[in-house]
This record gives sequence, structure tokens and C-alpha cells, in this order.
Amino acid sequence: MGKDITDGVSQSDNVNYSEYELKNGLKVILSADSSIPSVVINLCYHVGSKDEENNKKGFAHLFEHLMFEGSLNIPCGEYDNLCLNAGGDNNAYTTEDKTNYYIILPSNQLELGLWMESDRMLQFAISQESLDTQKGVVTEEKKQTFDNRPYGSLSLEFPPRLFPNSVYGWDTIGEIDDINKATMEDIKSFFEKYYIPNNAVLTIAGDLDEKETIELINKYFGSIPRGKNSIERKLPVKDSFKSSRDFITDNIQLPGIFVGYRIPKEYTKESFALELLSDILSHGDSSIMYKELVYDKQLCSEVGAYVDCKEFAGVFYLYALLMPGVDVESVEKVVYRIIDDVTEGKLPEQDLQKAKNKFETKHALRKQSILSKADMLTHYKTLFNNAELINSNIDNYLSITKDDIASISKEFLNENNRVTLIYIPKTR
Repeated sequence: MGKDITDGVSQSDNVNYSEYELKNGLKVILSADSSIPSVVINLCYHVGSKDEENNKKGFAHLFEHLMFEGSLNIPCGEYDNLCLNAGGDNNAYTTEDKTNYYIILPSNQLELGLWMESDRMLQFAISQESLDTQKGVVTEEKKQTFDNRPYGSLSLEFPPRLFPNSVYGWDTIGEIDDINKATMEDIKSFFEKYYIPNNAVLTIAGDLDEKETIELINKYFGSIPRGKNSIERKLPVKDSFKSSRDFITDNIQLPGIFVGYRIPKEYTKESFALELLSDILSHGDSSIMYKELVYDKQLCSEVGAYVDCKEFAGVFYLYALLMPGVDVESVEKVVYRIIDDVTEGKLPEQDLQKAKNKFETKHALRKQSILSKADMLTHYKTLFNNAELINSNIDNYLSITKDDIASISKEFLNENNRVTLIYIPKTR
């Protein structure tokens, strides 16, 4: 079975779990929860768009699609049918740092789900026909998500400006030319390098018997061979970043201001502070940006702030969609003045406490869902090798002070560290 099982710290409101590792390097986490008769099987591979080569941008996301195109013992198109016929559901997603697959099944179908996932990991079984089909699917997805959607190109415009010459310098959708040039040899090589037990975390949460589950995991995953080569993570190199402000014409009705600041990676004091700040600035009718720009001055129809932290870098985003006839520069000045107020320590203490309360409630609610629970355990183990963060990470947010937010904002939310994109409607 591999290493001995070690129990996660258990407190009354904590997630209980156990974890171990198979001899082939597959990390396993089990979290029993009999509140509903279902199980979640979450399998995450530590590979995302940042791991792609320059001429193979989009491979991680393409592979997410290909994994539903059949495996050694499951014909193309049957994966979804097997899951649905068993009363379950499944999905997947790709980020810059990982590719995550999950299945939700009635608990008496756990063995079926483990067999299905192990079969996909066992051996490369993608056909040329499936590859050609998914190239077309990804091309269409790019058109629908980025090309034909208002402000849709933001995800393509920001990365190369924020992270020039860096592994985070492109969106997960990649480059269509690279995808169309992908060969069967390219795809097989990607599979053999990244879709291996020693680059994956398997989490099972829900109505399970731990002893029986361990036996099933060993039955279906224990004999899959370890990957031959160790994976060297591509770290962001020192890039040639320069602050910039660009205008982009788009098929939109209202102008929009979008700002991105480079910030430190996930699970840092800076990321905790800035996530709280994003909530204070724009979440809810009483938030600072909403109250001033939307409610009081009626300059904008919508405003927002959010943090996108990755394994080795992060971005703090702000945006404002303008009301008809409103001057862009006047709104920019208000947005930057609001940020300046934060750096000068003018953030109301009650706003910070309200944000902490919201974070604490949200965190507690997420731990009640077996799907969210499995996702969080897998995420923390994959990127930080520490599943216990599911219980302890909230304390990092609660310890942030108003002075922390002011000093961190001053360091990172400044004009020398930002990219501004002004979207303006095409003239007709």
C-alpha cells in the first residue's frame, strides 16, 4: 500500500481526513462524510499551461478534452455514459498550474469510478480521430469564450503584458496554431511526462469505508507504473515587465477600464491581505467602489475587484464598466484615488472585520460540501504538499490587520506595477 496513513488534525469544525502514498508515487487523501450517500473522486495532475513549451501552448487544456475521448477499456464517448447511467456526474478544469478531474457518484458506485479514472491513467489510448475532433472543439471554444464575447479578449491581452517572457505569459486556451500543429507523438509525449501517478493527487470524499476504499485504490491504481523521469517545474524568470496603458476597440456597448497589478503568489501574507481588500472594495452594495462609482456618482454600471493567485505569481484585478457618456479618465482618477486611500491607511476597520466574517462563513460552508472539500484537499496537496491547509488557512486571513493591507497595497498596487486596458466600443 505504500507509506503509513497519517491522520489530519481533528477539531470539532475541522475536516477529518487521512492520507498516504502508493509505491508508484500517487498521493491519496480520504475524507469520510456519511451526511449524504455519495462520493466524490477528485484526481488532479500537477500540470497546467505554465508547464507547456513555447510552441505547444494550449496542450494542458487540450489534454483535458482528450481525456474524455476514451481510454484503454472505455470506448470513445462512453465515459460520460457510464457515469450518467450510474447516477453520477463529472467534469474537469485546467488552470495555469494544474488539471483537475472529478466524478460524483452514489457511494455504491465508488468502484466503478475508481476503475474509470485508473483506466485513463493506465495507458495512452488517444486516437488520431479524437485528436482531430478536439482540435476543432477547442478552436470553437476560443471563438465562443474569447473572440465573440464582450471584453472576452481580456484573458488573452493581460498575460503577455503582466508576465512578458514568462511561463504565465499566455492563457490556458493557448495558441490555436500550436494546437492545430499537435501530432500524435506530441500528445503521447505529454501524457507520458505528466499523466503519471507520481504527478497526481487522488482525493475521495463522502460516504466511504476507509478500509474498503484503500483496497479498491490499491486494486486499480497500485499496479500503474511510476513515471520514468522526474518533472522539473518551470519557474517564472526575471522578465521585462513595464507598466502600460493601452486602448482596445471591441464589439461592446459600454467602455470598460480593466487594471491588473502584479502581486506575490498564492499562500503568502500579501495574497491573504489583497484577497480581503478585493472583497472590501467591490463585493456588495456597501463596498467602497460600488458605493462611490455606481451608487453615489453613477459613473459606472458595474465595478469589481478580485485576486488571481497562482503557484508562483499573482494578479490583483480591478474593473469598471462606464455609464454612457462618462469620461474614461475621470473614472480612472477615482479608482486610483480609492487605491491611494487604502495605501494611506484610510480603510475603515469595520469594513475589514466584515470581510473577515464573510471569508470565515464562506470557508465553513465550503467545508460542508463533499465536492468543495475534495477540491480544496486536492488543491492544497498538489500545490503546497499540505492538505491540512483546508483547516488552518482561514487563520491567515483572520490575522491580517488594517496596517498590513495598507503597507502591502503601497508596495504592489502602484502605477509602476500595473497594466491598464481601456476597452472602447467600435465605431459603427
